[in-house]
Amino acid sequence: MLFLGMVAGAAAAENATATQTILTVATDNAGPRTRATLTAHVSGDLGSPSGVVNFRSGQTDLGSALLDSEGKASLQTDLLPAGSDAVVAIYQGEAANLTSTSRPELVQARVSTAAGFTVAAAPTSLSTAVGGFVSSNVTITPVNGFNAYVSLSCNGLPINTTCTFSPTNVQATCTTSAGGAQTCTPGTSVMQIETQTPSPNPTASNADAGMQRYAFVLPALFGLVGLGVRKRRAWRNLALGMLAFAGLMGMTACSERYNYLNHGPPNNPGTPIGSFTITVEASSSTGSETTTPPTQPQITLVVTAAKT
Repeated sequence: MLFLGMVAGAAAAENATATQTILTVATDNAGPRTRATLTAHVSGDLGSPSGVVNFRSGQTDLGSALLDSEGKASLQTDLLPAGSDAVVAIYQGEAANLTSTSRPELVQARVSTAAGFTVAAAPTSLSTAVGGFVSSNVTITPVNGFNAYVSLSCNGLPINTTCTFSPTNVQATCTTSAGGAQTCTPGTSVMQIETQTPSPNPTASNADAGMQRYAFVLPALFGLVGLGVRKRRAWRNLALGMLAFAGLMGMTACSERYNYLNHGPPNNPGTPIGSFTITVEASSSTGSETTTPPTQPQITLVVTAAKT
């Protein structure tokens, strides 16, 4: 049986067609490091192959990307070390197409002298039950004399989920001494992601609504009774007790407001259960120019069912 499997595998390999992979590289130095855009074009005798392309520089794995319908895969990276780097694209192949490797492309990566900053978050994997919240520390590190405020925001949040930063605008500063030595001080912010539980069921909402009506009707009724008997001392004490009872009813009716603030409007489904990728977006603007980091950190948020 093993021999037959080997024969079948060899036959499948013989039926697979050859492919050709061509790599093109574009670079820019807009941030503190050279940013390279790597694009692989894979072609075969049967048209545009599908599958995965890996990008490597020596022993460094730069990342991978899926081929689109035109046989093209792109990756943007700032992982290239300063100096000359030989980058290749490796098509992994599939059942109908053989693997292929591009010719090495020489990339000259250098550290940019432009002022900028990098952003990092820790931890990058967060988990909470529905209705809970989690936090991550965000660090803004200035480079090359950067000295400004950086604004933070979230992208990719699931519905009925909020993201707040404390502070939202972070100052990152580089200072130069009289002797020319530069000292850069990172800025930090705490990011909090808060999920929301579903709104109460309609039966509970109707009960709360009924309680709320009593909270308004009963105080008015007892107030009228109190006015009618206020000249009689014995009845006055009774009226005061009735008013205190009405006040207690009013306090329980406030649960309607509590439900709205914590569960949202009626029929709100709450935060969905699942895994989500949230991007921490950072930028600094002087009005005429906007500075962004070479990469924006991504955080994996796992939302689980609430414990019963």
